[in-house]
Amino acid sequence: MILRLWGSSRVHKCAILLASELQGLLSNTAALLGEALPDGGPAAGGRSVLEDLFADESSGQPSTSRALKFLLTDIYGQDSGKLRESLRRLSSLCAGFLERYGDGRVELLRAPARINILGEHVDYVSYLPTYSLPFGSREHDMLMLYRPSETGRVRGASTHEDYPPFDFQLEEGPSGGTHPLANAWTSYLYEAPPPPPHWGNYVKGSCFFARMKFGAQAAQGFDFVVDSSIPPKGGASSSSALVVLAGAAVRGANRIGYELGELALDSSTAEWFVGTRGGSMDHLTICLAERGHAVRISYGERSTRLVPLPEGRLRWVTFFSHPADKGREIMLEYNERAAVSRLLLPAIIETWRESHTGRHAAWLRAVEALGAGDPGAPDEIGRLLGELPETLTLSEFERDHAVAFRECAEAFPALVSERRERPLRLRAYTMHHLGEVLRVNEAGRLLDAARVAFDAPALDEEKVVGLLGMLLKESHESLRDLYGVSTPEVESLLGTILSDPGVYGARLMGGGFGGNVLALVSEENLPSLTGRVQKEFYAPRGRDGAGEGSLMVSTPGAGLSRVSLERVWREAVEEFNLLGRSAERYRGRLGGMLDAVEAGSGSSDSGASEVWPLIVAAGKGSRARESGLEVPKPVAEVAGVPAILRVLRSVREGCGTSRTPVVIVSAGTEEAVRGALAGEQILFVRQPEPRGTGDAVFWARELLHDFRGRALVIWGTQPVVRARTIARTLKLARLFPEFEMVLPTALKPEPYAPVERDARGRVVASRETHLEGAARPDFGETNSGLFLLQSPTMFHALLDLRRRHWRQSEGLYERPGGELGFPNEMINYLAVRETGVLACPFVDGREGQGIKTLEDVARCERFISELEDEGV
Repeated sequence: MILRLWGSSRVHKCAILLASELQGLLSNTAALLGEALPDGGPAAGGRSVLEDLFADESSGQPSTSRALKFLLTDIYGQDSGKLRESLRRLSSLCAGFLERYGDGRVELLRAPARINILGEHVDYVSYLPTYSLPFGSREHDMLMLYRPSETGRVRGASTHEDYPPFDFQLEEGPSGGTHPLANAWTSYLYEAPPPPPHWGNYVKGSCFFARMKFGAQAAQGFDFVVDSSIPPKGGASSSSALVVLAGAAVRGANRIGYELGELALDSSTAEWFVGTRGGSMDHLTICLAERGHAVRISYGERSTRLVPLPEGRLRWVTFFSHPADKGREIMLEYNERAAVSRLLLPAIIETWRESHTGRHAAWLRAVEALGAGDPGAPDEIGRLLGELPETLTLSEFERDHAVAFRECAEAFPALVSERRERPLRLRAYTMHHLGEVLRVNEAGRLLDAARVAFDAPALDEEKVVGLLGMLLKESHESLRDLYGVSTPEVESLLGTILSDPGVYGARLMGGGFGGNVLALVSEENLPSLTGRVQKEFYAPRGRDGAGEGSLMVSTPGAGLSRVSLERVWREAVEEFNLLGRSAERYRGRLGGMLDAVEAGSGSSDSGASEVWPLIVAAGKGSRARESGLEVPKPVAEVAGVPAILRVLRSVREGCGTSRTPVVIVSAGTEEAVRGALAGEQILFVRQPEPRGTGDAVFWARELLHDFRGRALVIWGTQPVVRARTIARTLKLARLFPEFEMVLPTALKPEPYAPVERDARGRVVASRETHLEGAARPDFGETNSGLFLLQSPTMFHALLDLRRRHWRQSEGLYERPGGELGFPNEMINYLAVRETGVLACPFVDGREGQGIKTLEDVARCERFISELEDEGV
């Protein structure tokens, strides 16, 4: 069980590939589908992520294609037909984007269809604690390929010919920065009638809401194409999926970070732009769904909880009846129920506080007891709701509740104008709400209790699934008889489905007045059921259910996500870090994989994407002088070039665009280093006294005090470190933006500064074999003299370490040798945090060779020559 408040997880954003590169990658991946897929999923059967990515080096296929195949298998399952269909959809999407907008960096987003098991029409209820139990479909989704534009223009298109292209300017919407946001948005909506029906309104609603929320920060538009396997107007939330995707895209285009729960709630409010006044269930499911689980949404507590669903032999199948009319009359039907639930019922119950004091007190007690799980609470709530009038007109409501009526007239002007004298079914609606609450709670109890039973004998599962099917049937009866959202066509379809003995239960799903019927069936009975429905329902109407896409088979899958190779790369790195000594087998190929990673930033903060190199060239150099090295170590010539100049050139080549490098010197090195770097564009920082590498970096704090990006720290005595290693380190940090310190390491005999990991592969410590005198292991992992850290975190840690260990009276640190080291001190300081230190042993061990003595100069020259000859 996972309990979280809405807004508890984040989606990172960054462009993945050129559109043309993506198209080529799709073609390469299609060629790989002829390979046998591993049984049980992409990493099952003892086959690792790394083995799947790098299994056949002779195939000529790039690892990126294998990674995309792995990713699509993970998303959609291992059925080869489904994978080919996903590639076809992606290829069509990419071709349409290139044709319409041309080449350039693109982002690919995926939002699943929403399949709601129980808890229909309760997400907009405000007088009663209500719940829903939906999941995101693994097999059916909407994909959006988009690219930020250079202006405030949004251009949209679909691969479906029934949805013509459109465009608009963000400036057409409301001005931004108005607070409170909720009041400003509703006021904006109330001032103008709903726009004429058009699929682009769902995009406009998201963009205009973001514009109002973020102001000038959301000034950049985007170009997009969508492809959907979610039937439109079918009760599986294709419209809400579009709203969520547009909300994610406008934030991504403007580099605005967001929490998934926050995006869901924003999207539910943004969808009001089209004229409906629905709730948040669809959007929360689309954003927060996870594999193998339903999302139990508690609207009163504003929280969600994952509930395990049986995945093995059960299938959730939706059969499309007929399009739900989203014209004016049906919109009035939706809004009638929303107005009663959101405004009328709370106002009437609140009047009990004065007119029926005892009844109001009993109501408050009963609602509290319901939330606490008191088994007697539902009967008491039902008794109290029975005190409500069976029906009520808006004219009658206005007489006794003038303030609430004015709010209703403002929120639902068409409803008040056209249905003022129509009796509204108050009591029936409340009985449906209460019934759905009880059914969701009962289903949750069944599934929680049975989470182990699904691996037990079939009888246990049959019992649980049978009870779940009964709840589905009861829910439909309530939707039909109490809520009035079924149709004769839906009833005909439902009757056909329930006549099949292999069906556990079925009900109308979604807003109603058409759309989908959801059925729970065993996998072995699925062919029989689909054949029956085709023969008895679709065929007499001249329809081919499978051919027209009116049948969806779903299992619980993930929510809103970026379809990005980075997810696979992350899994590969995490697995690689667990291999220990055997990681050497994959080291070269992992380095090549990092080369394939996009060089951009995964952060929403543009400042955080910057890198500021710090080259440490300070120190005493006593050991070097004793060995016969007559110049400061950083200026020792390696194949005729000062070591620090080699380091500077590698830094510039590896970092690309970055801040002007900073060189940290001390009194004993400054003159020589300045001479070696004469004519180079650099900044200098002086360490007052040589008190260790950590102390040296500390003195750059004033220069970098406003810098929010990452600091690249490297020793000026590491001439063997290659530009490629620096670039790969930056890409590793891009894959894992949450980590505060990223550490490229090497596996080698007798490591100088061994890194220690726990059983999960997390870095937990680093030891010092020189100053601390720690014993060197026979074989282990060590740093390579190159470190990448979040700059604010790094200086906070150094300041804290200085406060702890600096002895002002003695002018030294209370640490071994009187010095504050850098790598080990920082690793040990940050490793106590879950995302403190990420180390990855992808570096050739020879690159870690630094200059400490005269003999090291010759070693550096030899290693540089060897690496250049090998070209690795």
